[in-house]
Amino acid sequence: MKKIAVVIGHDKKSPGAWSPFLKKTEYTYNSEVAEYLKGIADIYNRPDVGGYTSQMRKLAEILNPKKYDLVIELHFNSFDKIANLKGIGTEVVVYPGNPKTKKFGEAYCDMVSKKYDLENRGLKEGVSGGRGWGFLSMINAPAIILEPFFGDEAESAKFEHPGKYAEILKDLICNYE
Repeated sequence: MKKIAVVIGHDKKSPGAWSPFLKKTEYTYNSEVAEYLKGIADIYNRPDVGGYTSQMRKLAEILNPKKYDLVIELHFNSFDKIANLKGIGTEVVVYPGNPKTKKFGEAYCDMVSKKYDLENRGLKEGVSGGRGWGFLSMINAPAIILEPFFGDEAESAKFEHPGKYAEILKDLICNYE
């Protein structure tokens, strides 16, 4: 089996988006998901240093020497209700041009969209300065950000059991090439 790291997106101080349907933040929900992945992946929290860029630098200092085959960051999406915008579906964000994360990401989106009957928003390539770029660009291993659902939409209630969602991740991790 390959050497995989899973990073819980956000932290206690900056817990990420809130899902009124799950009644949890990204950090709380994904901490629960990560519990199910122990034993097949090394689990990490973001380092407790400064802001996002400082956290990503420190995370890279910790992870890069360990030569992981894949590093996954767990999140969920949220849309801007103030602007009356809406988002549905599952997607991933990867470093541009990486065939390993492309394959993993496409399989992930297919599995999540089918299991939960969600729109498959597919693979998005990260852009410099864009969402998750610090994580994608500072981690030496193939890195991928998972966004299974929009927490502020009713579809998120389908993910109320973190263990069920973790089964998809276990399957993908155990079969990662």
